[in-house]
Amino acid sequence: MFKQVENNDYISNFYRYKLFNKKTKTYLLTSDSGAFCFLNSQEFRQLKRGTITSQKTYQLLEEKGIIISKNNIKKTQIQMGTRYSFLQNGCSLHIVIPTARCNLGCDYCFADPSEIHAPKGENDMDEATAKKTVEFILNSPSSAITIEFTGGEPLARFDLVKIMVEHAQKLNKKLKKDLRFSIVTNLSLMNTSIMEFFIEHNINICTSLDGPKQLHNKHRIIHAKQGKEIGTFDTVIHWMKTINKEYKKRNINNKVYALMTITKDSLNYSKEIIDTYLELEIEMVDIRAMMYVGRITEENNKQYLYEYKDFITFYQKCLDYIKELQKKGIEIEDRMTHLYKKKILTGKPQYHTDYESPWGAGISALTYHSNGHIYCCHEALGNDDFLLGNVHQQWLELFQTKEMAFTIMSSMLERNPQCDRCVYKPYCSTSPIENISSQKDINFRPSKTIRHHETLFHCEREFNKILENETRE
Repeated sequence: MFKQVENNDYISNFYRYKLFNKKTKTYLLTSDSGAFCFLNSQEFRQLKRGTITSQKTYQLLEEKGIIISKNNIKKTQIQMGTRYSFLQNGCSLHIVIPTARCNLGCDYCFADPSEIHAPKGENDMDEATAKKTVEFILNSPSSAITIEFTGGEPLARFDLVKIMVEHAQKLNKKLKKDLRFSIVTNLSLMNTSIMEFFIEHNINICTSLDGPKQLHNKHRIIHAKQGKEIGTFDTVIHWMKTINKEYKKRNINNKVYALMTITKDSLNYSKEIIDTYLELEIEMVDIRAMMYVGRITEENNKQYLYEYKDFITFYQKCLDYIKELQKKGIEIEDRMTHLYKKKILTGKPQYHTDYESPWGAGISALTYHSNGHIYCCHEALGNDDFLLGNVHQQWLELFQTKEMAFTIMSSMLERNPQCDRCVYKPYCSTSPIENISSQKDINFRPSKTIRHHETLFHCEREFNKILENETRE
């Protein structure tokens, strides 16, 4: 039944809550749409009892959709639709593995690729499969398509990358989709002619850069003859600078982007890692916790793992240093901080497939193995539970399988009662692949998962800032 407050009728919407500040007895409330508000203890008691007496409190709760009235039903529906709009857009990110072979021997690699001299027939796409993959991708109902080449090391089969780019562009003359390309490469096989092709076809380049030379070269190495190991830092820096110089020379507003992997060895290099990125004029850093999939789960690599509290301590040092730099007028930001901030403040999806619930794997992104098999994501390669089909199938067949249903359902936080009651649930996510790999269980166990502690860390920081601002106002 609708309740009454100064002639305003309402019912309570579903919301989650937490005593956010014990000192001031301030409660944080969030709804499924991602809307939020703070209430003092008196206001919160009135909401719980259905006896709101303050018109100001009523208007706040109505605006946020915590209560539903005839004035905000449509607005609340729109907020919810906006929050989950990524489910309706069709699959836009398509990750292609031209070869499962790689010339590096990174000890933490989640892809766990084959050695570079492994047989091509067992590890590489053939030309027919490469073209068929492109044709399958362009059947996506999404109007925007990004084809991302990764591996393995995709430059080990640059010939296939070239074939797929040119075939996609040819087909798209008729389809007229917003077609984009990107490549994730270690840059060790880069040369001038490949660089020219990437610039000519507007292919965005992303590489791996773990930080200063001594840190990067400890893990990202080439296994050469006679057991010799060659660090790749100098090669990566050379090609990043060379390509960026060409962009500037041709007035192209682009840069080579880089990703870091944080191992146990990284924890004492917070400033040095940020400085390495600044030297390359990279203004958005991506401080990523290590994924517990692939090689890193092997027994002999446990020395690179760390406790979640150690990562959070490291992360805070990085953010403190970034804040110092920003005060000096230096433009630099952390991508994950930016993502959580926008999630909280805008109520909109951020289209990062790993940070939505349900996750974007299979919904917003698909991965195409070198044999033409289609998986929900890169990390799932080889796991038959997440094998969705093959490029020789029809597009719609892929989305009518029990594997697709399993993929989506297993990544929904609502499956876990502990998660479903958490006030930060609208901003959190889970990866069933990582759960299986690290815990031998597809269910999300928050206390054992770094992603859970990451979400807590970011949400506590952002909501503390918001509360401080509201208090000052």
